Amino acid sequence: MPILLDKILTLLVMPLGVAVGAGLLALAAFALGRRRSAAGLTAFAVVWLWGWSTPLATWAVVGPLTDPYPVRRAEALADADAIVLLSGSIKPIRGNMVYPDLSDSADRIWHAARLYHAGKAPLIIVSGGNVWGSRKWPSKASAMRMLLDALGVPDDAIVVEGSSRNTRQNALSTKKLAAGRGIERVLLVTSGWHLRRAEAAFRHMGLDVIPAATDYGHTKHSLDKPYIFEFLPSVSALSFNSKLFREHLGYLVYRLRGWA
Repeated sequence: MPILLDKILTLLVMPLGVAVGAGLLALAAFALGRRRSAAGLTAFAVVWLWGWSTPLATWAVVGPLTDPYPVRRAEALADADAIVLLSGSIKPIRGNMVYPDLSDSADRIWHAARLYHAGKAPLIIVSGGNVWGSRKWPSKASAMRMLLDALGVPDDAIVVEGSSRNTRQNALSTKKLAAGRGIERVLLVTSGWHLRRAEAAFRHMGLDVIPAATDYGHTKHSLDKPYIFEFLPSVSALSFNSKLFREHLGYLVYRLRGWA
């Protein structure tokens, strides 16, 4: 499936996309004089969007993604032939920028550097290109290399894979690099909520994967807020829950396509 169509379809089935779609159908139903249908669709849109905008929804869907990957110190993980660092934590240099921008998943870069300095592997493979395939700007992998260099990882210990545009392509391209270097066992560094799909894709390529989760993106119920806040909507909760929704959907698609 072309990457543009894939991204559009994903947006349409995301919580916000479904709510907007239901709202548009409600307007159409109202214009056609079908007020009961319009009212039902409006109620669904409000309840659906409200639900996905609350921390309560997070606790309902995050467990299957992160529970299999408990928090572990870098020193406690097994040794491997290489560390594989997946992109998604950085925006590469473009326009009049002079440094890459870090996202809220920047823990991935820190964790890869921690693993290297802990002596867990002699090599870091940074994997990630530009989603839309543009060659005008440096790849995400190149930007991650800059940050790893600033964190004290030697340049000759970093291998850049800058062509992949999604998790499956990360696995495919890494497999090719690994085969040429005799790499069989890898420490896979990505966000805790993304690791289930990533691990399945890499194992499907025949690689021996040691999960190295970081950036869990959530904590248990906060003790400094009244419990009522678990039911109140927020932009941050909607954003994070949308990531979780996409991961559940992505994992299902990967299994159906035989990619995991």
